[in-house]
Amino acid sequence: MDSYIDQLKVLTESFLDDIETCSYEEVEEFITKRQSIVDLINMALLNKEVFTEDQKDRIKSVLELDPVILRKMESLRIEAQEWLYNRRQAATQRSAYESNLSPGSILMDRRK
Repeated sequence: MDSYIDQLKVLTESFLDDIETCSYEEVEEFITKRQSIVDLINMALLNKEVFTEDQKDRIKSVLELDPVILRKMESLRIEAQEWLYNRRQAATQRSAYESNLSPGSILMDRRK
């Protein structure tokens, strides 16, 4: 159990050292690794292992870092959302200039 908690702490701290410059792929990789360690801790708990107070404190210290990670994830989500919005806007503007008329067709206006 101690080794899992140590792995979780080291992984989280190393991620936080580079959090400002990491890409969404690196965040995804961190989340995947972190989840596998959390799953191992949960498996240990299912096997009736009990946390000591020291282990509980170490886990709490790691969990206190979650708001920083969540802010990074939220900023990446907003960035992706803005990119998609800009992409849709560009497609809309581009389609306004594209002609859907066949080359042999004739346009006729009616006078009122």
